[in-house]
Amino acid sequence: MAYANGLESTWVIENEKLAIAAAKAAAQIFEELGSCSGRTSSNGDELPFGGDEPVETIQDVREIIVLGDQLGRTPWGVNAKDNRSYYIADTGHTVTVKPKDEKNPQSVSVKKVEAFLRDVWFPENQWHTRQSEVSQRCDRHGEVFDLLHYDDDGILRVYFGEPQDLDDDPKSQFVDPDDASKDYFDSLGVRKTNDVKAKPVAYFLKDVWYPDLRFATKGNALAKFEGDVIPQMEESTDKILVQHRKRNVLSTDPRGLTLYWPVREELIFAKKLLANLMRTSSFQAAFGAIRTILGNPSSDSVKTYLNTQQTGGGSSGQSEQHDFPSPAVVTAPAQIKYDFPETGAGNSNHIETLVSLLRACSAGMKLPEFMLTANVSEGNFASTLVSEGPFHKSMRFEQSLMVQEDLRIIRQALWYAAASNDHDLTEADVNSVTIEIKPPRVQTRNRQEDHEVMKDWWDRGIVANKTVLAPEGLESEAENAQRKSEVPSELPLPAGSPNAPQNLGTPGPKTGNKADPMKEKGVSKKDPTRKA
Repeated sequence: MAYANGLESTWVIENEKLAIAAAKAAAQIFEELGSCSGRTSSNGDELPFGGDEPVETIQDVREIIVLGDQLGRTPWGVNAKDNRSYYIADTGHTVTVKPKDEKNPQSVSVKKVEAFLRDVWFPENQWHTRQSEVSQRCDRHGEVFDLLHYDDDGILRVYFGEPQDLDDDPKSQFVDPDDASKDYFDSLGVRKTNDVKAKPVAYFLKDVWYPDLRFATKGNALAKFEGDVIPQMEESTDKILVQHRKRNVLSTDPRGLTLYWPVREELIFAKKLLANLMRTSSFQAAFGAIRTILGNPSSDSVKTYLNTQQTGGGSSGQSEQHDFPSPAVVTAPAQIKYDFPETGAGNSNHIETLVSLLRACSAGMKLPEFMLTANVSEGNFASTLVSEGPFHKSMRFEQSLMVQEDLRIIRQALWYAAASNDHDLTEADVNSVTIEIKPPRVQTRNRQEDHEVMKDWWDRGIVANKTVLAPEGLESEAENAQRKSEVPSELPLPAGSPNAPQNLGTPGPKTGNKADPMKEKGVSKKDPTRKA
Protein backbone atom coordinates (compact mmCIF):
# COMPACT_ATOMS: atom_id res chain seq x y z
CA MET A 1 0.00 0.00 0.00
CA ALA A 2 2.86 2.28 0.86
CA TYR A 3 4.44 1.38 -2.45
CA ALA A 4 1.24 2.25 -4.28
CA ASN A 5 0.95 5.61 -2.51
CA GLY A 6 4.55 6.44 -3.28
CA LEU A 7 4.06 5.50 -6.90
CA GLU A 8 0.90 7.63 -7.06
CA SER A 9 2.64 10.67 -5.57
CA THR A 10 5.54 10.24 -7.98
CA TRP A 11 3.07 10.01 -10.84
CA VAL A 12 1.35 13.23 -9.70
CA ILE A 13 4.66 15.07 -9.50
CA GLU A 14 5.69 13.91 -12.93
CA ASN A 15 2.31 14.96 -14.34
CA GLU A 16 2.74 18.42 -12.83
CA LYS A 17 6.19 18.70 -14.36
CA LEU A 18 4.82 17.67 -17.74
CA ALA A 19 1.98 20.19 -17.44
CA ILE A 20 4.44 22.98 -16.60
CA ALA A 21 6.71 22.00 -19.49
CA ALA A 22 3.72 21.88 -21.85
CA ALA A 23 2.55 25.30 -20.71
CA LYS A 24 6.01 26.77 -21.30
CA ALA A 25 6.22 25.19 -24.74
CA ALA A 26 2.75 26.45 -25.64
CA ALA A 27 3.61 29.95 -24.48
CA GLN A 28 6.78 29.90 -26.56
CA ILE A 29 4.89 28.69 -29.64
CA PHE A 30 2.23 31.37 -29.25
CA GLU A 31 4.93 34.00 -28.78
CA GLU A 32 6.64 32.86 -31.97
CA LEU A 33 3.34 32.99 -33.82
CA GLY A 34 2.88 36.59 -32.67
CA SER A 35 -0.17 36.39 -30.43
CA CYS A 36 1.24 39.25 -28.36
CA SER A 37 2.92 40.94 -31.36
CA GLY A 38 5.49 42.62 -29.19
CA ARG A 39 7.51 42.54 -26.00
CA THR A 40 5.64 45.29 -24.17
CA SER A 41 2.65 44.64 -21.96
CA SER A 42 0.62 47.47 -23.46
CA ASN A 43 0.57 45.65 -26.80
CA GLY A 44 -0.62 42.35 -25.35
CA ASP A 45 -4.10 40.87 -25.29
CA GLU A 46 -5.33 42.99 -22.39
CA LEU A 47 -7.47 46.08 -22.93
CA PRO A 48 -5.59 49.28 -23.76
CA PHE A 49 -5.07 51.88 -21.09
CA GLY A 50 -7.69 54.59 -20.60
CA GLY A 51 -11.33 55.15 -19.78
CA ASP A 52 -13.76 57.91 -18.97
CA GLU A 53 -11.17 59.60 -16.73
CA PRO A 54 -7.83 58.63 -18.26
CA VAL A 55 -5.72 61.23 -16.45
CA GLU A 56 -5.95 61.09 -12.67
CA THR A 57 -2.36 60.72 -11.50
CA ILE A 58 1.13 61.44 -12.75
CA GLN A 59 1.55 57.74 -13.44
CA ASP A 60 -1.49 57.85 -15.72
CA VAL A 61 0.11 60.65 -17.71
CA ARG A 62 3.31 58.66 -18.08
CA GLU A 63 1.40 55.61 -19.29
CA ILE A 64 -0.28 57.75 -21.94
CA ILE A 65 3.14 59.04 -23.04
CA VAL A 66 4.51 55.49 -23.32
CA LEU A 67 1.44 54.42 -25.28
CA GLY A 68 1.91 57.32 -27.68
CA ASP A 69 5.58 56.38 -28.16
CA GLN A 70 4.65 52.78 -29.01
CA LEU A 71 1.84 53.67 -31.39
CA GLY A 72 3.99 56.36 -32.99
CA ARG A 73 6.60 53.76 -33.92
CA THR A 74 4.21 51.50 -35.80
CA PRO A 75 4.40 51.74 -39.61
CA TRP A 76 1.16 53.72 -39.85
CA GLY A 77 2.06 55.84 -36.84
CA VAL A 78 5.32 56.91 -38.49
CA ASN A 79 3.42 57.62 -41.70
CA ALA A 80 0.81 59.72 -39.89
CA LYS A 81 3.15 61.93 -37.87
CA ASP A 82 5.61 62.40 -40.75
CA ASN A 83 2.88 63.48 -43.17
CA ARG A 84 1.44 65.93 -40.65
CA SER A 85 4.91 67.30 -39.92
CA TYR A 86 5.62 67.75 -43.63
CA TYR A 87 2.43 69.77 -44.09
CA ILE A 88 2.71 71.86 -40.90
CA ALA A 89 6.43 72.71 -41.05
CA ASP A 90 7.32 71.92 -44.68
CA THR A 91 10.37 74.02 -45.62
CA GLY A 92 9.81 76.34 -42.67
CA HIS A 93 7.56 79.27 -41.86
CA THR A 94 8.43 82.64 -43.42
CA VAL A 95 9.15 85.38 -40.87
CA THR A 96 8.73 88.96 -42.10
CA VAL A 97 9.74 92.05 -40.16
CA LYS A 98 7.66 95.16 -40.90
CA PRO A 99 7.67 98.65 -39.41
CA LYS A 100 4.68 99.76 -37.39
CA ASP A 101 4.86 103.04 -39.28
CA GLU A 102 4.04 102.08 -42.87
CA LYS A 103 5.32 105.45 -44.13
CA ASN A 104 8.89 104.41 -43.34
CA PRO A 105 9.31 100.92 -44.86
CA GLN A 106 13.12 101.08 -44.96
CA SER A 107 13.65 101.96 -41.31
CA VAL A 108 16.91 101.08 -39.58
CA SER A 109 15.07 99.11 -36.89
CA VAL A 110 13.65 96.71 -39.47
CA LYS A 111 17.10 95.97 -40.86
CA LYS A 112 18.56 95.43 -37.39
CA VAL A 113 15.84 92.99 -36.35
CA GLU A 114 16.03 91.13 -39.66
CA ALA A 115 19.80 90.76 -39.36
CA PHE A 116 19.58 89.45 -35.80
CA LEU A 117 16.93 86.86 -36.60
CA ARG A 118 18.51 85.75 -39.88
CA ASP A 119 22.16 85.62 -38.84
CA VAL A 120 22.05 84.84 -35.12
CA TRP A 121 18.85 83.58 -33.60
CA PHE A 122 17.39 81.19 -36.22
CA PRO A 123 20.71 79.42 -36.94
CA GLU A 124 21.51 79.20 -33.22
CA ASN A 125 18.24 77.39 -32.43
CA GLN A 126 17.98 75.39 -35.70
CA TRP A 127 14.46 76.73 -36.05
CA HIS A 128 13.27 74.73 -39.06
CA THR A 129 14.35 71.40 -37.57
CA ARG A 130 12.78 72.40 -34.28
CA GLN A 131 9.42 73.15 -35.93
CA SER A 132 9.32 69.66 -37.41
CA GLU A 133 10.12 68.07 -34.05
CA VAL A 134 7.49 70.20 -32.30
CA SER A 135 4.87 68.83 -34.69
CA GLN A 136 5.94 65.23 -34.13
CA ARG A 137 6.07 65.62 -30.36
CA CYS A 138 2.57 67.12 -30.32
CA ASP A 139 1.24 64.12 -32.22
CA ARG A 140 2.98 61.49 -30.08
CA HIS A 141 2.68 63.09 -26.63
CA GLY A 142 -0.17 65.55 -27.08
CA GLU A 143 1.96 68.29 -25.53
CA VAL A 144 5.31 70.03 -25.87
CA PHE A 145 7.24 71.94 -23.21
CA ASP A 146 9.43 74.66 -24.73
CA LEU A 147 12.28 75.32 -22.33
CA LEU A 148 13.50 78.90 -22.84
CA HIS A 149 16.97 79.46 -21.38
CA TYR A 150 18.43 82.98 -21.12
CA ASP A 151 22.19 82.76 -21.70
CA ASP A 152 24.67 85.39 -20.59
CA ASP A 153 25.57 86.22 -24.21
CA GLY A 154 22.14 87.77 -24.72
CA ILE A 155 20.70 84.95 -26.84
CA LEU A 156 17.52 83.15 -25.86
CA ARG A 157 18.10 79.46 -26.54
CA VAL A 158 15.19 77.06 -26.78
CA TYR A 159 15.24 73.43 -25.67
CA PHE A 160 12.66 70.72 -24.96
CA GLY A 161 11.43 69.73 -21.53
CA GLU A 162 10.42 66.08 -21.49
CA PRO A 163 6.77 65.62 -20.44
CA GLN A 164 7.55 62.50 -18.40
CA ASP A 165 9.84 64.64 -16.21
CA LEU A 166 6.88 66.56 -14.77
CA ASP A 167 5.99 65.40 -11.28
CA ASP A 168 3.95 66.32 -8.24
CA ASP A 169 5.77 68.48 -5.72
CA PRO A 170 5.78 66.60 -2.39
CA LYS A 171 6.55 69.83 -0.52
CA SER A 172 3.96 71.96 -2.24
CA GLN A 173 1.57 74.04 -0.17
CA PHE A 174 -0.92 74.28 -3.07
CA VAL A 175 -2.28 70.75 -3.22
CA ASP A 176 -5.93 71.28 -2.30
CA PRO A 177 -7.97 72.96 -5.07
CA ASP A 178 -10.96 73.25 -2.70
CA ASP A 179 -9.04 75.48 -0.32
CA ALA A 180 -10.26 78.95 -1.37
CA SER A 181 -7.65 80.65 0.83
CA LYS A 182 -4.86 79.54 -1.52
CA ASP A 183 -4.06 81.61 -4.58
CA TYR A 184 -2.87 78.59 -6.57
CA PHE A 185 -3.30 74.82 -6.73
CA ASP A 186 -1.12 72.03 -8.17
CA SER A 187 -2.36 69.29 -10.49
CA LEU A 188 -0.25 66.76 -12.42
CA GLY A 189 2.90 68.89 -12.18
CA VAL A 190 1.17 72.11 -13.26
CA ARG A 191 0.48 75.08 -10.94
CA LYS A 192 -2.65 77.08 -11.81
CA THR A 193 -4.51 80.01 -10.37
CA ASN A 194 -7.13 78.90 -7.87
CA ASP A 195 -10.00 80.82 -9.46
CA VAL A 196 -12.45 80.44 -12.29
CA LYS A 197 -9.73 81.16 -14.89
CA ALA A 198 -7.44 78.32 -13.73
CA LYS A 199 -4.56 79.88 -15.63
CA PRO A 200 -1.27 77.89 -15.63
CA VAL A 201 1.57 79.79 -13.99
CA ALA A 202 4.39 77.26 -13.36
CA TYR A 203 5.59 73.70 -14.04
CA PHE A 204 7.44 71.26 -11.75
CA LEU A 205 10.27 69.91 -13.92
CA LYS A 206 13.16 67.93 -12.44
CA ASP A 207 12.22 68.92 -8.87
CA VAL A 208 12.21 72.65 -9.69
CA TRP A 209 9.30 75.01 -10.37
CA TYR A 210 9.70 77.04 -13.58
CA PRO A 211 7.31 79.87 -14.51
CA ASP A 212 5.03 79.86 -17.53
CA LEU A 213 6.00 82.17 -20.39
CA ARG A 214 2.56 83.77 -20.79
CA PHE A 215 2.20 84.39 -17.08
CA ALA A 216 5.68 85.84 -16.57
CA THR A 217 6.00 87.93 -19.75
CA LYS A 218 4.67 91.46 -19.65
CA GLY A 219 6.88 93.07 -22.26
CA ASN A 220 10.04 92.63 -20.17
CA ALA A 221 13.20 90.79 -21.08
CA LEU A 222 13.14 88.58 -18.00
CA ALA A 223 10.33 87.43 -15.79
CA LYS A 224 9.38 89.76 -12.96
CA PHE A 225 7.14 87.90 -10.54
CA GLU A 226 4.70 89.29 -8.08
CA GLY A 227 3.25 87.39 -5.16
CA ASP A 228 4.19 83.87 -4.13
CA VAL A 229 3.72 81.93 -7.37
CA ILE A 230 7.11 80.30 -6.70
CA PRO A 231 7.96 80.63 -3.02
CA GLN A 232 11.63 81.13 -2.29
CA MET A 233 12.52 81.29 -5.97
CA GLU A 234 16.20 80.76 -6.65
CA GLU A 235 18.25 83.12 -8.78
CA SER A 236 18.67 80.53 -11.55
CA THR A 237 14.92 80.02 -11.86
CA ASP A 238 14.29 83.40 -13.45
CA LYS A 239 16.69 82.42 -16.25
CA ILE A 240 14.34 79.69 -17.51
CA LEU A 241 10.76 79.94 -18.73
CA VAL A 242 8.41 77.22 -20.00
CA GLN A 243 5.81 77.38 -22.76
CA HIS A 244 3.26 74.57 -22.77
CA ARG A 245 1.90 73.62 -26.21
CA LYS A 246 -1.19 71.41 -26.06
CA ARG A 247 -3.01 69.50 -28.78
CA ASN A 248 -6.20 67.41 -28.97
CA VAL A 249 -7.48 68.68 -25.63
CA LEU A 250 -9.67 71.38 -24.15
CA SER A 251 -8.05 74.52 -22.82
CA THR A 252 -9.01 73.56 -19.26
CA ASP A 253 -7.31 70.16 -19.44
CA PRO A 254 -3.99 70.28 -17.57
CA ARG A 255 -2.16 67.73 -19.74
CA GLY A 256 -2.43 66.62 -23.33
CA LEU A 257 -3.49 63.38 -24.99
CA THR A 258 -1.82 61.84 -28.04
CA LEU A 259 -3.05 62.03 -31.60
CA TYR A 260 -3.59 58.26 -31.43
CA TRP A 261 -5.72 58.35 -28.28
CA PRO A 262 -9.17 58.11 -29.97
CA VAL A 263 -8.09 55.12 -32.09
CA ARG A 264 -5.61 53.44 -29.75
CA GLU A 265 -7.63 50.19 -29.54
CA GLU A 266 -7.87 49.91 -33.33
CA LEU A 267 -4.17 50.62 -33.82
CA ILE A 268 -3.16 48.01 -31.24
CA PHE A 269 -5.42 45.46 -32.89
CA ALA A 270 -4.07 46.39 -36.35
CA LYS A 271 -0.51 45.87 -35.16
CA LYS A 272 -1.46 42.50 -33.68
CA LEU A 273 -3.28 41.47 -36.85
CA LEU A 274 -0.35 42.40 -39.08
CA ALA A 275 2.16 40.61 -36.84
CA ASN A 276 0.02 37.45 -36.77
CA LEU A 277 -0.43 37.54 -40.54
CA MET A 278 3.28 37.84 -41.23
CA ARG A 279 4.36 35.25 -38.68
CA THR A 280 1.69 32.74 -39.71
CA SER A 281 2.80 33.00 -43.34
CA SER A 282 6.44 32.49 -42.34
CA PHE A 283 5.41 29.54 -40.18
CA GLN A 284 3.59 27.96 -43.12
CA ALA A 285 6.59 28.48 -45.38
CA ALA A 286 9.00 27.02 -42.82
CA PHE A 287 6.82 24.00 -42.07
CA GLY A 288 8.67 21.96 -44.67
CA ALA A 289 7.90 19.88 -47.75
CA ILE A 290 5.71 16.80 -47.80
CA ARG A 291 7.32 14.44 -50.24
CA THR A 292 5.22 12.03 -52.27
CA ILE A 293 6.92 9.37 -54.41
CA LEU A 294 4.83 8.35 -57.42
CA GLY A 295 3.48 4.85 -57.10
CA ASN A 296 4.69 4.59 -53.49
CA PRO A 297 7.63 2.34 -54.42
CA SER A 298 9.51 0.29 -51.89
CA SER A 299 13.14 0.71 -50.94
CA ASP A 300 14.28 -2.01 -53.35
CA SER A 301 12.41 -0.55 -56.29
CA VAL A 302 13.88 2.91 -55.66
CA LYS A 303 17.41 1.49 -55.43
CA THR A 304 16.87 -0.49 -58.61
CA TYR A 305 15.58 2.57 -60.44
CA LEU A 306 18.51 4.71 -59.32
CA ASN A 307 21.04 2.03 -60.28
CA THR A 308 19.58 1.88 -63.79
CA GLN A 309 20.11 5.62 -64.16
CA GLN A 310 23.86 5.47 -63.52
CA THR A 311 26.14 6.35 -66.41
CA GLY A 312 29.87 6.43 -66.75
CA GLY A 313 32.82 4.15 -67.43
CA GLY A 314 31.45 1.09 -65.66
CA SER A 315 29.01 -1.39 -67.11
CA SER A 316 25.50 -1.90 -65.83
CA GLY A 317 26.68 -4.84 -63.73
CA GLN A 318 29.47 -2.74 -62.17
CA SER A 319 27.36 0.33 -61.43
CA GLU A 320 27.45 1.95 -58.01
CA GLN A 321 25.06 0.31 -55.56
CA HIS A 322 22.70 2.59 -53.56
CA ASP A 323 21.77 1.11 -50.19
CA PHE A 324 19.39 3.27 -48.16
CA PRO A 325 15.81 3.03 -46.86
CA SER A 326 13.00 4.49 -48.90
CA PRO A 327 12.24 7.55 -46.69
CA ALA A 328 15.88 8.70 -46.85
CA VAL A 329 15.89 9.67 -50.51
CA VAL A 330 18.91 11.83 -51.20
CA THR A 331 18.90 12.01 -54.98
CA ALA A 332 15.61 13.07 -56.56
CA PRO A 333 14.82 11.28 -59.85
CA ALA A 334 12.22 12.65 -62.27
CA GLN A 335 9.49 10.37 -60.91
CA ILE A 336 9.69 11.86 -57.38
CA LYS A 337 7.39 14.87 -56.76
CA TYR A 338 7.60 17.36 -53.87
CA ASP A 339 4.37 18.95 -52.57
CA PHE A 340 4.58 22.05 -50.35
CA PRO A 341 1.83 23.31 -48.05
CA GLU A 342 -0.01 26.50 -49.04
CA THR A 343 1.81 29.56 -47.69
CA GLY A 344 -0.72 32.30 -48.41
CA ALA A 345 -3.88 30.77 -46.99
CA GLY A 346 -6.33 33.49 -45.96
CA ASN A 347 -3.93 36.38 -46.51
CA SER A 348 -6.26 38.38 -48.75
CA ASN A 349 -9.05 38.31 -46.17
CA HIS A 350 -6.72 39.47 -43.42
CA ILE A 351 -5.29 42.27 -45.57
CA GLU A 352 -8.77 43.52 -46.47
CA THR A 353 -9.66 43.59 -42.77
CA LEU A 354 -6.44 45.45 -41.97
CA VAL A 355 -7.05 48.09 -44.66
CA SER A 356 -10.62 48.66 -43.45
CA LEU A 357 -9.36 49.01 -39.89
CA LEU A 358 -6.75 51.58 -40.90
CA ARG A 359 -9.41 53.54 -42.79
CA ALA A 360 -11.34 53.93 -39.55
CA CYS A 361 -8.13 55.03 -37.82
CA SER A 362 -7.42 57.62 -40.53
CA ALA A 363 -10.85 59.15 -39.94
CA GLY A 364 -10.08 59.44 -36.24
CA MET A 365 -6.70 61.05 -36.88
CA LYS A 366 -8.02 63.48 -39.53
CA LEU A 367 -5.88 61.99 -42.30
CA PRO A 368 -6.74 60.91 -45.84
CA GLU A 369 -6.76 57.13 -45.86
CA PHE A 370 -3.90 56.78 -48.36
CA MET A 371 -1.62 58.75 -45.99
CA LEU A 372 -2.15 56.08 -43.33
CA THR A 373 -2.50 52.90 -45.37
CA ALA A 374 0.02 53.91 -48.09
CA ASN A 375 -2.48 52.39 -50.54
CA VAL A 376 -3.66 54.56 -53.44
CA SER A 377 -4.97 51.75 -55.63
CA GLU A 378 -8.60 52.33 -54.63
CA GLY A 379 -8.69 56.09 -55.22
CA ASN A 380 -8.67 58.45 -58.16
CA PHE A 381 -7.93 62.14 -58.50
CA ALA A 382 -11.46 63.26 -57.64
CA SER A 383 -11.86 61.10 -54.55
CA THR A 384 -8.36 61.99 -53.34
CA LEU A 385 -9.09 65.69 -53.76
CA VAL A 386 -12.31 65.38 -51.76
CA SER A 387 -10.69 63.35 -48.99
CA GLU A 388 -7.92 65.93 -48.58
CA GLY A 389 -10.39 68.77 -47.96
CA PRO A 390 -10.92 68.20 -44.21
CA PHE A 391 -7.25 67.34 -43.83
CA HIS A 392 -6.18 70.67 -45.33
CA LYS A 393 -8.46 72.57 -42.97
CA SER A 394 -7.04 70.76 -39.95
CA MET A 395 -3.50 71.44 -41.18
CA ARG A 396 -4.20 75.15 -41.52
CA PHE A 397 -5.58 75.15 -37.98
CA GLU A 398 -2.45 73.40 -36.69
CA GLN A 399 -0.29 75.91 -38.55
CA SER A 400 -2.13 78.83 -36.96
CA LEU A 401 -1.48 77.41 -33.49
CA MET A 402 2.22 76.99 -34.24
CA VAL A 403 2.42 80.55 -35.59
CA GLN A 404 0.96 82.00 -32.39
CA GLU A 405 3.28 79.95 -30.17
CA ASP A 406 6.39 80.66 -32.25
CA LEU A 407 5.63 84.38 -32.40
CA ARG A 408 5.51 84.53 -28.59
CA ILE A 409 9.01 83.00 -28.40
CA ILE A 410 10.45 85.24 -31.12
CA ARG A 411 9.19 88.40 -29.41
CA GLN A 412 10.68 87.22 -26.14
CA ALA A 413 14.02 86.56 -27.86
CA LEU A 414 14.07 90.08 -29.31
CA TRP A 415 13.27 91.68 -25.93
CA TYR A 416 16.09 89.77 -24.27
CA ALA A 417 18.61 90.60 -27.03
CA ALA A 418 17.69 94.29 -26.71
CA ALA A 419 18.09 94.20 -22.92
CA SER A 420 21.52 92.55 -23.13
CA ASN A 421 22.96 95.35 -25.35
CA ASP A 422 25.18 92.79 -27.11
CA HIS A 423 23.54 92.63 -30.55
CA ASP A 424 23.06 96.22 -31.71
CA LEU A 425 19.39 96.13 -30.76
CA THR A 426 17.45 98.47 -28.52
CA GLU A 427 14.01 98.27 -26.98
CA ALA A 428 12.97 101.10 -29.31
CA ASP A 429 13.95 98.96 -32.31
CA VAL A 430 11.91 96.00 -31.05
CA ASN A 431 8.87 98.11 -30.18
CA SER A 432 8.90 99.88 -33.56
CA VAL A 433 8.53 96.71 -35.66
CA THR A 434 5.91 94.00 -36.09
CA ILE A 435 6.65 90.33 -36.77
CA GLU A 436 4.52 88.41 -39.26
CA ILE A 437 4.81 84.64 -39.74
CA LYS A 438 3.39 82.95 -42.81
CA PRO A 439 3.13 79.16 -42.87
CA PRO A 440 3.74 77.22 -46.10
CA ARG A 441 0.90 76.63 -48.52
CA VAL A 442 -1.20 73.56 -47.72
CA GLN A 443 -3.43 73.33 -50.78
CA THR A 444 -1.32 72.04 -53.67
CA ARG A 445 -3.85 70.67 -56.17
CA ASN A 446 -5.61 72.41 -59.08
CA ARG A 447 -3.52 75.55 -58.81
CA GLN A 448 -4.25 76.44 -62.43
CA GLU A 449 -8.00 76.24 -61.87
CA ASP A 450 -7.72 78.34 -58.70
CA HIS A 451 -5.68 80.92 -60.58
CA GLU A 452 -8.20 81.11 -63.41
CA VAL A 453 -11.05 81.72 -60.97
CA MET A 454 -9.06 84.40 -59.14
CA LYS A 455 -8.04 86.04 -62.43
CA ASP A 456 -11.66 86.18 -63.53
CA TRP A 457 -12.60 87.93 -60.29
CA TRP A 458 -9.70 90.36 -60.73
CA ASP A 459 -10.75 91.18 -64.30
CA ARG A 460 -14.28 91.88 -63.09
CA GLY A 461 -12.98 94.14 -60.31
CA ILE A 462 -14.17 91.91 -57.46
CA VAL A 463 -10.81 91.33 -55.76
CA ALA A 464 -7.65 93.43 -55.45
CA ASN A 465 -4.18 92.56 -56.66
CA LYS A 466 -3.09 91.96 -53.06
CA THR A 467 -5.78 89.31 -52.64
CA VAL A 468 -4.66 87.53 -55.81
CA LEU A 469 -1.07 87.28 -54.59
CA ALA A 470 -1.86 86.36 -50.98
CA PRO A 471 -2.52 82.60 -51.59
CA GLU A 472 0.91 82.35 -53.22
CA GLY A 473 2.63 83.92 -50.24
CA LEU A 474 3.46 87.11 -52.10
CA GLU A 475 2.88 90.75 -51.17
CA SER A 476 1.77 93.28 -53.73
CA GLU A 477 3.82 96.18 -52.32
CA ALA A 478 7.02 94.22 -51.99
CA GLU A 479 6.72 92.70 -55.46
CA ASN A 480 6.02 96.09 -57.07
CA ALA A 481 9.04 97.63 -55.32
CA GLN A 482 11.26 94.75 -56.43
CA ARG A 483 9.97 94.98 -59.98
CA LYS A 484 10.72 98.70 -60.15
CA SER A 485 14.29 98.01 -59.06
CA GLU A 486 14.76 95.37 -61.79
CA VAL A 487 12.85 96.82 -64.77
CA PRO A 488 14.30 100.11 -66.16
CA SER A 489 12.03 103.09 -66.38
CA GLU A 490 10.44 103.75 -69.79
CA LEU A 491 10.50 107.55 -69.36
CA PRO A 492 13.61 109.36 -70.74
CA LEU A 493 15.98 110.91 -68.28
CA PRO A 494 16.15 114.72 -68.07
CA ALA A 495 18.58 116.41 -70.45
CA GLY A 496 20.82 117.68 -67.65
CA SER A 497 21.11 114.27 -65.98
CA PRO A 498 24.65 112.77 -65.89
CA ASN A 499 23.33 109.47 -67.19
CA ALA A 500 21.31 111.03 -70.02
CA PRO A 501 22.54 110.32 -73.57
CA GLN A 502 24.45 113.16 -75.25
CA ASN A 503 23.71 114.91 -78.62
CA LEU A 504 20.04 114.19 -78.52
CA GLY A 505 18.48 114.58 -81.96
CA THR A 506 15.01 115.53 -82.99
CA PRO A 507 12.63 112.74 -82.17
CA GLY A 508 10.82 111.12 -85.06
CA PRO A 509 11.90 110.06 -88.58
CA LYS A 510 14.83 111.79 -90.28
CA THR A 511 13.92 114.52 -92.75
CA GLY A 512 15.83 116.64 -95.28
CA ASN A 513 17.97 113.86 -96.74
CA LYS A 514 17.45 113.89 -100.49
CA ALA A 515 20.28 111.52 -101.45
CA ASP A 516 19.57 108.66 -103.79
CA PRO A 517 20.16 105.43 -101.83
CA MET A 518 21.23 103.59 -104.99
CA LYS A 519 23.98 106.15 -105.48
CA GLU A 520 25.41 105.97 -101.99
CA LYS A 521 28.89 104.73 -101.39
CA GLY A 522 29.20 100.99 -101.68
CA VAL A 523 25.83 100.50 -103.35
CA SER A 524 26.63 101.21 -107.01
CA LYS A 525 28.88 98.59 -108.56
CA LYS A 526 30.03 100.91 -111.28
CA ASP A 527 31.50 103.57 -109.02
CA PRO A 528 31.88 102.39 -105.40
CA THR A 529 33.85 105.50 -104.46
CA ARG A 530 31.17 107.88 -105.60
CA LYS A 531 29.53 109.86 -102.83
CA ALA A 532 25.94 111.03 -102.78
